[in-house]
Amino acid sequence: MYRLILSIVVSFCLINKVKSQQLTYNYIDSLSYQQYIHEQWDSLLQTSNMAKKANIAFPLLNMRVGYAALMKNNHSLSLQQYNKALAWNSYNQDALYFVALNNSLLSRNEAASFMSKNLNVEAKKQLGMIDKKAVQNLDFESSFKSNSTEDRRLGQYYRIGIGSKINYRWKLYQSIAIYRQNLLLATNTLRPPPRNSSAPDAPMMRNFLVADFQYYVKSEIFINSKLSFINAFHFINTNFDNSHYATAIFNCGLKITQPFADFKIEFNAGTMIDSLIAQAAFSSTYFPFGNTSFYGNSRFSFQKRTNLSQFNYSQMFGFKLNRKIWLETHATLGEIKNLIDNETFYIYDALDPGKFRIGSSIILPLTPMFKLSANYYYEQKKLYLQNSSGGYRNYNLNSFSIGLSWKL
Repeated sequence: MYRLILSIVVSFCLINKVKSQQLTYNYIDSLSYQQYIHEQWDSLLQTSNMAKKANIAFPLLNMRVGYAALMKNNHSLSLQQYNKALAWNSYNQDALYFVALNNSLLSRNEAASFMSKNLNVEAKKQLGMIDKKAVQNLDFESSFKSNSTEDRRLGQYYRIGIGSKINYRWKLYQSIAIYRQNLLLATNTLRPPPRNSSAPDAPMMRNFLVADFQYYVKSEIFINSKLSFINAFHFINTNFDNSHYATAIFNCGLKITQPFADFKIEFNAGTMIDSLIAQAAFSSTYFPFGNTSFYGNSRFSFQKRTNLSQFNYSQMFGFKLNRKIWLETHATLGEIKNLIDNETFYIYDALDPGKFRIGSSIILPLTPMFKLSANYYYEQKKLYLQNSSGGYRNYNLNSFSIGLSWKL
């Protein structure tokens, strides 16, 4: 206790001395070292700010401040400082280790993998990094969609995905999915009303099955530590009332990764059932406090299709409820009609367009290898009426899904 009090007093005196004199490299080096060895993280961060104002920079200061930020649970600031240390020496093993670690703690696993390429074998083992693996992770998803109208029966969605690590800079993901739903549509035949009723003739209804088979593949290649190239392809074969339709959408995009946020621009183009479609989107995932205690994602997209121009805005906020549980809330505004989302992973090509969607997700890491997620969203939709009058009427859709991911 005496040594701790003494170090605090010495640190306080040094700070005052530094403030009263012109800052030099020796002052900052000595002061930051004392604060580092005595674990005075807040004071060390303040010293970093003073050094920045005085235009004093050196790799040991970056390493010390990076570790202080890590201890304060600010992984983005820590990542920023260790990146600066790497600018002095790109093979600095300690800096590489903590850059990879901070990226992992921010759920940027692909970026962490890329930054681990020059690490020694022992450091890679500590981080759980591997150079290549045919099956790196598996995930499963099942979803059920209930509707408030008898014209649309329960929708069922099942998906399985496989992630592969080709090398330290290239990640490949593939999945297959099926979707099934029974629909009621009006025929051209009219049903006469009961006797002694003044009601008009009503259209006859018939039941048929809509079935989708989907294949998805996505590739992400890191060009350097800040820039990655993403491309994806999604194919859907749809059986719809004795007819067959094909949807094929290509995606390409660029993502810039920064310590506190990443920024992505993407383009989607292809054929959807019977016409060409193109969509551009810009999105960003950000960590205001440098960690996953609170984070967000904003996405803006513009779609162009025959006789249709559409703008959508999606927003997600994530919160860490406790050590093992995260809550995410999300909403999509703008008409949800043939919307291409999440690097063409999801394609909303339903017969009935949505007016808006809101929901939430719970993410629960069960073990370091298994993660469970549960999702709910509510969507107000417009029921397409296939009869002589045409038109729409509103109904409600409730979707429940559960997913399990397994890191091998």
